[in-house]
Amino acid sequence: MQSDHIQVLSNTYESVLSELGEHAFAKGWVEEAYIDALLEREESYPTGLEIPNETYAYGIAIPHADPEYVSEQALLLGVPADSVTFHSMDDKDKEIDVHAIILLLIKDTDEYTTFLSNLTDLFQDGEFAEHIRDRDADALMNMIFEKAKAI
Repeated sequence: MQSDHIQVLSNTYESVLSELGEHAFAKGWVEEAYIDALLEREESYPTGLEIPNETYAYGIAIPHADPEYVSEQALLLGVPADSVTFHSMDDKDKEIDVHAIILLLIKDTDEYTTFLSNLTDLFQDGEFAEHIRDRDADALMNMIFEKAKAI
């Protein structure tokens, strides 16, 4: 699995997702149509999650689109300088301040389910929350690959 992280410069979820999608396209991980598919899916099925961690409460988003546009499985972490507003996975009308975006480029949906389960367990880890607070993309990527066993 390929991986990368970038500091996102955009300040709306649409522009953040476009920025991440364009980066993935430039890397050759997705087809150009992936960006529109990603935006459409986020409109219909928002991916923002509030994480009430004891160490540092934060918001995270885990966007993705259909595997048909994915050329190579990858994980792309976007870390904004300030939080970006996404809509809640549980309630489309609720807004969440997101501090990290984990874009999953998945071709094998069976492996995705296991990885997502491991990833959500990781969200409760106090060390992971500290890395979110500190905007430490390298440490976040290391934890994701070590503890969530990225595919």
